Amino acid sequence: MALPVYLLSDFGTADEFVAAVKGVIISLLPSVLILDISHDIPPFDVRKGAVVLAAALPHLPPGVCLAVVDPGVGTERRALMLRCGRGDLLLGPDNGLLLPAAERLGGVDEAWSLRMEGCGGGDPHPTFHGRDLFAPLAARLAAGMRPEEAGDKVVAADLAPPPWEEAVLAGGALYCRVIDIDRFGNLRLSAEPDALREVPKDRKVLVDLGERQLIARRLDAFGEALPGEALIYEDSSGWLGLAMREGDLAKRLGARPLQSVIIYLPEPLSRSGIPSQPD
Repeated sequence: MALPVYLLSDFGTADEFVAAVKGVIISLLPSVLILDISHDIPPFDVRKGAVVLAAALPHLPPGVCLAVVDPGVGTERRALMLRCGRGDLLLGPDNGLLLPAAERLGGVDEAWSLRMEGCGGGDPHPTFHGRDLFAPLAARLAAGMRPEEAGDKVVAADLAPPPWEEAVLAGGALYCRVIDIDRFGNLRLSAEPDALREVPKDRKVLVDLGERQLIARRLDAFGEALPGEALIYEDSSGWLGLAMREGDLAKRLGARPLQSVIIYLPEPLSRSGIPSQPD
């Protein structure tokens, strides 16, 4: 039985791009199950694509994922295939798009740089690797092709880094970034919930976003906060989140993606007072 194929891109649905990719896959593997994760990633926004991919894939059965948010298409950037610890195969550009999802699927077990002749019978068009390189390969991998037949092994440590750096817990504070803002104005942060595991429920923390500061209460659900109150919580996608009950926190704070955030741990959890920025 063929593996399912998952698609994510910044192609949108007004043009023919998504249909062309699906057409190539179905032509090679008519019985395949194709699931669209999203094609509404803002153009060229690798960060948003990485967030959506990492949030969605852990909830889907193992399969082949074709992800294209690729400002560097047609250049010397590598086209990648990753095998994750869970068994998934991820296809996409070497620009950090795939790595947050791979980490949530058990990490990168093996990585390959795809050969540009691909699996489509010729060189891919320099502006449409999604159709001419990744799509035929996704179909063949879903049908059981061995990954090493299409690429050359590369060292995972040499891949382009994710579109945000890891959070740092140091000197009594958590240093992280806003990695996403959802339609409600809630902020997803680059930190895992375990970073605040010692902060008890209902405890308040000071959050610094540069020019703006606020007090947020550690809670589990939006409804536990008072109307208009800020809360810090575990986002349903597994990151720390900052929100305001029944309000748009991002608009209130003027927050933006990749903005620096410092969360000061309350005494006696912090080892000192307000810390300096770690090196």
